[in-house]
Amino acid sequence: LRFRQKRRTRAFNNQLGDTIMLLSNALKAGYSFSQALSTVSKSAGPPMGIEFARATREIALGIPVDDALNHMVERNQSEDFDLLVTAVQIQRVVGGNLAEILDTIAHTIRERVRIQGEIRTLTAQARFSGWIITLLPVGLAGILALISPDYFRPMLVQTGGKIMLAVGGMSMAIGVAIIQKIVKIEV
Repeated sequence: LRFRQKRRTRAFNNQLGDTIMLLSNALKAGYSFSQALSTVSKSAGPPMGIEFARATREIALGIPVDDALNHMVERNQSEDFDLLVTAVQIQRVVGGNLAEILDTIAHTIRERVRIQGEIRTLTAQARFSGWIITLLPVGLAGILALISPDYFRPMLVQTGGKIMLAVGGMSMAIGVAIIQKIVKIEV
């Protein structure tokens, strides 16, 4: 479930720059903000189109635009989208050219997504190595248990073997946590 949530959030963030440009272009064409949201809901693919369609339905049911946008932020947990919503809310209070603000935010978010993709590419080898190093002892133990059960049995039966397996498992868990911490770079 967590994997699917991360994948959906990543897809949402990857679509965000283009969606903001679509929103900006709709505003430049003379649409109201609510009409621009509706246009995005029809034009954008999932998951972005689904979220904007839901916000459009909320607005049609009488929920204020700011509340509908805040509901989207709560559902998606995207820092970039939170930046967009904050900028829209400030602009609605202060005034100004929202399309120009959205263009600037879209450029910033696109650059951020590009940099995150580069970081992900550069850390792929370290992440893959971490999984191999983690799964190698488990796989080797499984092969030894199948090939020569008498050779591996003391690890499962004797107290010293159980202690060694526990220490090894704990060491592997610590190693995985350290590797994940090293390859997770925030942008």
